[in-house]
Amino acid sequence: MMKINFINKIALLSLLFIAVSCDDDAFLELEPETFLTVDNVFTSGAQVEQLVLTMYQQDRALHGYIDNNQGRVMYGQGTDVFTVPTFRQNTNFSDYNSTITPNAGRLNNIYADLYQMISRANLAISLAEQESMPFQSDEAREYVIAQSKFFRAKAHGQAAELFGRVAIVDQPTTTVRFDYEQSERSEIYQFAINDLESILNDLPVTTNEPGRVVRGAAQHFLSEFYLGLGIETGSEAAYDQSIKYASDLIDGGMYFLMENRFGSRADEPDKNVYWDLFRLNNINYADGNTESIWAYQFDYDAYNAGDEGARLALPYYLSPVWRAIEGVIGEDEYTGGRGVAFLRPTDLTETIIWDPSISDGDIRGDESNIRRTVYYNDPNYEGGTKVGEVVPQDELDAANEGLADGAYFPIYEKFTTDQFEGLEDGERRQNIWRDDYVIRLPETILLRAEAKLRKGDAQGAADDINIIRRRAQCNVLATPGMVDLDFILDERARELFGEESRWNTLLRMGGTIASDRIRKYAKYDYQRSSLTFDFNTFPIPQTVIDRNKDVVWEQNPGWAGR
Repeated sequence: MMKINFINKIALLSLLFIAVSCDDDAFLELEPETFLTVDNVFTSGAQVEQLVLTMYQQDRALHGYIDNNQGRVMYGQGTDVFTVPTFRQNTNFSDYNSTITPNAGRLNNIYADLYQMISRANLAISLAEQESMPFQSDEAREYVIAQSKFFRAKAHGQAAELFGRVAIVDQPTTTVRFDYEQSERSEIYQFAINDLESILNDLPVTTNEPGRVVRGAAQHFLSEFYLGLGIETGSEAAYDQSIKYASDLIDGGMYFLMENRFGSRADEPDKNVYWDLFRLNNINYADGNTESIWAYQFDYDAYNAGDEGARLALPYYLSPVWRAIEGVIGEDEYTGGRGVAFLRPTDLTETIIWDPSISDGDIRGDESNIRRTVYYNDPNYEGGTKVGEVVPQDELDAANEGLADGAYFPIYEKFTTDQFEGLEDGERRQNIWRDDYVIRLPETILLRAEAKLRKGDAQGAADDINIIRRRAQCNVLATPGMVDLDFILDERARELFGEESRWNTLLRMGGTIASDRIRKYAKYDYQRSSLTFDFNTFPIPQTVIDRNKDVVWEQNPGWAGR
């Protein structure tokens, strides 16, 4: 009940505050449509707490709402792990002459979302710091400030990862401004780090409200942003701090990898603990999942109460079109629901990383988690005589050709279920209402591995990677000679496919890593042929450069004139 109350609050109260917490510049360029102001809307700490809830909603909308174009970008569309079938090429984000440019609407929306969150956070902080604003207790006031600074730090750090040299905004804006200054990427990381370090003791270690940020989430992002700072500056001290905060989280006695079957479906045969990690009611720490650090909340009751964003539409967008295969009913529990393949795995995530030479025995890639074998299931096909037989490969190839290449691919069980909710209310098998990880312990372990590698400790990096590979029951353990940044990125793909924000990871890593990986693993020639330069940031949206007309903003290298 606590969880439902939390997300219903988000659904029902967020609209009230849109008028007073919009993107600074966009909002301030409009004529006010009401007489609502900060002074007369926010008269109690409880109202400021509701403003904090809108940040949770917005963060979930940016990273967890795959229904919009920017949501699919955040899932990794156009990277080395996700592409689209050719029949959806017009929706892709991988052409560097058209869809990835300073004028790309999707990039402008991502940038605007990040800075709208910063704007809301600044407003909440300024209100909570007013002594005249009544809160139930000093602790409640401090928790509002801590959550707001967390979101301000997260948004700044991720803006630096994606866009590089952008602005630090640390105060509410009360007048129209055209003079925000660019800051260096390293300065933005440091600002985010300072915010996070200032609130560590004000965030709870655990929470009775699933979905609320806890201290472990701040420690994780401290490790990530210190790692980014080290990459930008070459500072070994920054790498040491990245390792420290990761170790505080990994070795602090609070979080552990799930090693054994768990949850309500733990007794089902032919499954494993990795499969359990993605089942309904298994996602949160409060569910007994000790590797869950922070999760977005999705709930059918909240969805019915009006929170459109409370549905997780992964089966629809990330599942293949198996119904195109003759003799296969394609919209049922067996096929993981109604897949329409807006995104599909690249060859890297479909086959390459699962080669037995590197992944022998790995449960993450076995049939229980990546379903590659297709069985006839239509009782009306050839009189039902084929039901239960394996569909031959030539028929699968024929179905794929009929779909203009790329709509048939394996079913990734982490993106779907065989227990759909809402069918009695007319819902189709295309949404699920399980929660979704924002941070899971293996990602923190892989951050520490990367920091160790960048410091020259390949043995330490291999040891960390093997913590994860042992849980995966992989027969091939990493050795120091095997571990480089590409190996770490491959391991992230094996463990975190569809969970991490892959663009943030690739761009944060600096150098030519992003462009090299995309050229190597892009599925289609048009993506490779349009990528004629190296980059480690997105372009700054041209609207941002134009808006800041009273100062000079420089476009990121490689993007000017595109």
